[in-house]
This record gives sequence, structure tokens and C-alpha cells, in this order.
Amino acid sequence: MAVRILATLFAFAIITGTAHAYLDPGAGSFVLQMLLAATLAVGASIKLFWYRLKGFCRGIFCHQKSPSDSK
Repeated sequence: MAVRILATLFAFAIITGTAHAYLDPGAGSFVLQMLLAATLAVGASIKLFWYRLKGFCRGIFCHQKSPSDSK
């Protein structure tokens, strides 16, 4: 089944002619902006996850004694 799909896609890639398409400068700018936004979103997500993981581990391993525990 996968071989048929790949063969069909390959045949369509060979059969197609030139597209004569036009990409204005705004399209490249838009793609660059989307890549930058995705990179920053992934970075912010990793940072948020890291701080939550660090706080969780600190809560487990760093127990502070309260004044009522010493009695």
C-alpha cells in the first residue's frame, strides 16, 4: 500500500510542469516571522517547564524545618 502511494506521488512529481508562480517579498517575511515566533514559543515553553520542574524538585528535596517542628 505504501509503495503504491509513493509511486503515485513520484509520478505526479515527474509529470507536473513549471508553475510560473510569484512569491512577493512579504511572503518571505511572513515565513521568517512564523519561524521566529515558533522558536520563541518553544523557548518560552521549555523555560516554563524547567522552572516548574525545578520548583517541584526543590519542594521535594529541600524541606525547611518550621519552628513548630522543633518541639
